[in-house]
Amino acid sequence: MAISALVLLCAVALSAAQTPVASQSFPIPSIVNPWVPTNPGYYVTPVLKPFTLSKVTNWGRMNDSSQVYNVYRDGGGSCSLYNRTFWVYCDSTAYSKTTGQIVGAASNSMSLAMDFNQPNKLKDFTLIPSTGFAPAIPFTSYEASFSGNTALRYALWTYTNCVQLTETRAMHFFKVQKFSNAYTSTYYGNTMAVYTMDPVNNIITIERPQEFWYANTTYGYGSFASVVVNGVAYLYGIDATYSGNYDIHLAKVPVGYETNMKYYRYYDSAAHGYSYTMPVPTARRQSAAVIQGTEPFSTGTVFWSDYHNAYLLVFFNNWVDSTFRVLSAPSPAGPWNVSNTALYQSVAGPRGFNYGGNASPAYYQQPGQVAGKELMLQYSYQNKSNTYPVGLSVTFN
Repeated sequence: MAISALVLLCAVALSAAQTPVASQSFPIPSIVNPWVPTNPGYYVTPVLKPFTLSKVTNWGRMNDSSQVYNVYRDGGGSCSLYNRTFWVYCDSTAYSKTTGQIVGAASNSMSLAMDFNQPNKLKDFTLIPSTGFAPAIPFTSYEASFSGNTALRYALWTYTNCVQLTETRAMHFFKVQKFSNAYTSTYYGNTMAVYTMDPVNNIITIERPQEFWYANTTYGYGSFASVVVNGVAYLYGIDATYSGNYDIHLAKVPVGYETNMKYYRYYDSAAHGYSYTMPVPTARRQSAAVIQGTEPFSTGTVFWSDYHNAYLLVFFNNWVDSTFRVLSAPSPAGPWNVSNTALYQSVAGPRGFNYGGNASPAYYQQPGQVAGKELMLQYSYQNKSNTYPVGLSVTFN
């Protein structure tokens, strides 16, 4: 009887799934890396180990050295599916290596990790001559109608990692920005991209269930950070409108039901529980936030650390001080230690600060290694004229 009920429930969820409003596929190189997932418990007693580092290796610019163009990009996050690890970046601009002239641009791009032992080595598979400069995350037909117009265009940007749902499926949240001129944009909400990996034919398919998953009148759940625990995806969003980036709110959805809004639940820390009713922010709801920072948040990553036996949030604050900081908690819902321990001070470039800092624990969840003892950190470095991602690996004491 219980099995029949579960089958019926799954059928209802699948029947309610939306037809994608945009979809496209890319062939990827057949590069396999030895990634091993962890299996955290929901609530644990953290192991009190210091957040000090015994080793730092600066890998430098994250780049495809075989690229025929000189490519600059920013932001982004990592994603691992079926032992293929790839990076998704924001605005990506290509320049001729001979003339220095711009030859194309896209609002985002994807690259595959070539070697876990040298994580800065990438292989571009969207921003290449054979596919042109279309974005990796597909535009709707309406958004695409503005492509090529620098004064009025749409952009889909992410500054966090994807949410791995199964071995071959993930979701990733992107902010939808609409530019009214070359320098001014408006945040319209966030959209969900669903990745499906075909490991036999080495093809990744990217779909968007609908143009906006969360409108800009709600919290951008999933756009700040996410983590999957016991078959449930926990999605974190910043309240930028009313809290000035100090408050983080939380939603959750069972894996397999992520494209059906009926199954999303929203955490209210004041009530110590979840509700199916999505909160509509009309003012700061500080008491309902899952994290109330002592510094404003900018970008970050939530993940499980076997080494610390705790959930960690590694983040940049919104004061552009270029420092990676860390919080810890016994569960995805906290209570979070908000002491904001400084982890690593990145060296800023000529323009004064780095941004887009996040962590990629997947690189060090490998056989023979304790997940969380080593991390890869990434940020956007600004030289005098352009921006590019920089990666480094760190080892905790």
